[in-house]
Amino acid sequence: MSTPGTVADLLARLRASDPGRPRLTWYGADGERVELSARVLENWVAKTANLLVEELDAVPGTRVHLALPAHWRSLVWVLAVAAVGAEPGGPAEADVVVTDQPGLPGPAGALLVVVTLPALALRAGSALPARALDYNAEVAGYGDSVPVVAGAPPVEVVQALAPQERVLLGAEGTDPVSAAGVLLDALAVDGSLVLLGPGALDAERVSSQEQVTARRRTDRTAL
Repeated sequence: MSTPGTVADLLARLRASDPGRPRLTWYGADGERVELSARVLENWVAKTANLLVEELDAVPGTRVHLALPAHWRSLVWVLAVAAVGAEPGGPAEADVVVTDQPGLPGPAGALLVVVTLPALALRAGSALPARALDYNAEVAGYGDSVPVVAGAPPVEVVQALAPQERVLLGAEGTDPVSAAGVLLDALAVDGSLVLLGPGALDAERVSSQEQVTARRRTDRTAL
């Protein structure tokens, strides 16, 4: 593939070339499996990016702390943050805190977004703190096109992979920003990522089922 460009450019190109092919597949505990095609991945990123811009007033340089495990929903958030030119960062300086733990304290003045991770969760399962945003309940109402934002950074490809590589990555012990980097490395070569969560099926079985062609750690080196 050619140079990826921004996240919006890359997702648009994947959707135009092969909208139905799996690009991100998640295996969780209790047999949960979620598969996002190019079209569906772009749609999730678009809605999340528009929520960031329209509801949370995100602009290039806005600092977003992702207090989430590596999971398909958190990888969507990383791509959306990059698409609008915002920056992932630590909790102390965050303008926005995104978490799956509603009781998590954040810096004074930071906006709080609560993400409920199970695939079928349409809203938070418990009462939220005052002024917290329920991501699952709100995200569907936002636009389906990734916003074009001046200043959005280009995708940084760290590890060059073979064309159409299908990469397996274990989510346990890693963070969403690092995991999203592996996803972007794969997408840049028209490939895809299989993300194996804690408590999921064993790696050998998943590799066989998903026709995995490469395995990576979050430092992008092979296992």
